[in-house]
Amino acid sequence: MKDTLYLYLKDEALQNLMDLQVAMSSPGDAVESEAGDEAHVEEDDYVSEAQVHWVLAPDGVVTDDIEAGSLEDVVNAVVEDRGGLFGLDIILILQGSHVFSTTVNIPSKQSKHIAQALPFMLEDNVAEDVEQLHFAPGSRDDEGNVGVLAIRKNEIESLVRGFEAAGLPLTAILPDMLCLPAHEDEWMFVTDGHQLITRTSQYQALSIELDALPILLNSLFSEDSEVPAPSTLKVRVTQEFKSENFENWLKSQITSHIADTDTKLDLEHVESSEFLYICDRINSDTIKQSNLLVGRYKSVAKRAPSLFNWQPMAALASIFLVLFVGFQYFQASTLKDQAVQADVDAKALYRKYFPQDKRVFDVKKQMQSHLKNANKQGDGIGFLPLLAQVGKEMNKMNRLAKTQVINPLRISFDEVQGELRIDCTAPGFKDLDKLKQMLEDTQLIVEIARASQDGDKIKARINVRSAS
Repeated sequence: MKDTLYLYLKDEALQNLMDLQVAMSSPGDAVESEAGDEAHVEEDDYVSEAQVHWVLAPDGVVTDDIEAGSLEDVVNAVVEDRGGLFGLDIILILQGSHVFSTTVNIPSKQSKHIAQALPFMLEDNVAEDVEQLHFAPGSRDDEGNVGVLAIRKNEIESLVRGFEAAGLPLTAILPDMLCLPAHEDEWMFVTDGHQLITRTSQYQALSIELDALPILLNSLFSEDSEVPAPSTLKVRVTQEFKSENFENWLKSQITSHIADTDTKLDLEHVESSEFLYICDRINSDTIKQSNLLVGRYKSVAKRAPSLFNWQPMAALASIFLVLFVGFQYFQASTLKDQAVQADVDAKALYRKYFPQDKRVFDVKKQMQSHLKNANKQGDGIGFLPLLAQVGKEMNKMNRLAKTQVINPLRISFDEVQGELRIDCTAPGFKDLDKLKQMLEDTQLIVEIARASQDGDKIKARINVRSAS
């Protein structure tokens, strides 16, 4: 089980909390201080004045260390003991005199219909206006019987707001008498010598002054009682010091009523407080069946805060994201500009080598078309093999001279003649002759169709075809 903090609030503490809550809701009212000055009741004041008993149960195991003090003392003690309240179930055990418990028979199985029907079903059973009551329905058995708890709305609202203001958000509010185990054909009484809590069935339970015990016994064991007497009546006396006189009085009161029944009395003294005895018997089923915090008062689990300070990392991540998006946008813009420039250059180069094509719309497709046509061989070898041989020799000549000697200006191919025509420039006539000789050495037929001086260079046309 989770770490659990059990709180016990008795009548006087609850009334004190409610009185202070009323004072808080009336800002015009003032409270006299010891010095005679008027001071408004502050929220911290009423939080610190609410007195409770508490015990911490690590992993659900109740210790014997009961403490008493204000809600502020509770918070300080828990923080000191475990470092904080996160991951802690906070369960308030409320004196049952504030809670009405009974069962009603409702045909519907739907929770929504049950919740709507409860005020009307109980209107004749309670002495108060049902509009002022908060109802907590329990489980429904096979016969349609539904357990129900009722508490005044102003009381549960005072509890929820008061403990929330103190920094102690409640997980559950349980009536003390419904924390006792309920077994078939068995009743249970627990008393500390002042209060008496009883449980006779799943939802039949009471929390009364011990002085009312004879009246209760007369009602439970009367001949007119609709509830049959149990086979066993368990009585537990929770006192630090055993009192033979008190236990003998208690035993005599009970035995006088069960003498004519088959009920067996099981009376024991428990060296523990009533608070600890109750806490030891609380389990998940108890919380599920008897929790008053349902509907609008249902507790909401809070996520524990992370110990890692994520804010600097989040700031860095935000900066990185902005820079990354900016870089991607800049890169996309740059690539777009480069693509446009590459398209312009490709079209210019295409027009240079294929001036007969007046309209250039798709360089790639038009170039592929020319290459396909060029691969069709005539009498000689095709365009690509011939271009490869010429290009190889030009490249070799340029490498040997360590400069670009032959600079091609335009290349065309006569498919009928199988002739490659190259318009180019060279530094001098000797360079043209050298290129011609190198090409002829590769078994090509080379003709310098024309050559003329153009400034400091020679502009010429060279026709090349295969010797075969």
